[in-house]
Amino acid sequence: MMRADWHKILSAKPDNNPFAQTTIRTTEAGHDKVDKSWHKFVTFFPYYRMYFVHSGQARLLLQNTELLLTPGYIYFVPAFSVIDADCEEILEHAWVHFELDITTANYLSILKPTYKTAALPSDEAAFSELIETFNSSQTAQSPSALLKTDGICRYLLSRFLPNKTVLDDLNESARFLPVLQYIDEHISEQISNRDLARLMYLSTTYFANLFTKQFGIAPRQYVLNKRMSAAAKAILENKQTVKEIAFSLGFENESYFNRLFRKFTGVPPTAYRKINKGAPPPA
Repeated sequence: MMRADWHKILSAKPDNNPFAQTTIRTTEAGHDKVDKSWHKFVTFFPYYRMYFVHSGQARLLLQNTELLLTPGYIYFVPAFSVIDADCEEILEHAWVHFELDITTANYLSILKPTYKTAALPSDEAAFSELIETFNSSQTAQSPSALLKTDGICRYLLSRFLPNKTVLDDLNESARFLPVLQYIDEHISEQISNRDLARLMYLSTTYFANLFTKQFGIAPRQYVLNKRMSAAAKAILENKQTVKEIAFSLGFENESYFNRLFRKFTGVPPTAYRKINKGAPPPA
């Protein structure tokens, strides 16, 4: 069954499936048992995640919903979407962290994939094979292992995407893609609603209302969230000072940046770096 599903995904034509050219980079994968201390590491994490729960349960508070992790399901958690977590009992689960190319990430923000789906009998084996293959590839650097990891990760991600009927109706929402791409390419600059509205040949007011209806937040808040996400990722991955990162993203006042970052993540930039650097993977 799994082999057939992979074949359908990998053989999809680009003009029929916007995800045919998706690029996935797996960053970490493993099996873990976590407890109530988990919330320190799981919030505002910069990578996408998928979980297979073996036993126990935990609750994730996302920006737009609450997600209860229980056995019998697999879960998809977007980057920077978790604002709090509650794990009062031991949660045993398999997990994978990964990055997506910008185009796919933008499509996902439009399509709004499900966060939870019932596990198939093959899913536990899929997670286990992905974890084993990924971790062995880190030492062997085998091209076949890396391709295999990518294929399994693509298969698992496909389980959370809308069906073909929804994809056929994508054109109406896809007109926002140039706007999202512009934001990504100019994230360190000042971006106004007027700039974005021009890309869709709409009035500023009509564009702002349409954008808010599509994404659930106003354009300015969306831009700010993207800038804060870029800042958090840079804080974890770069050796630059917080001040350098703030200035590189267009913030002229470090104190103002620190206040915004704390409001976004719940902790100051230096604390965010300290919590996540050298800590166990926030599986």
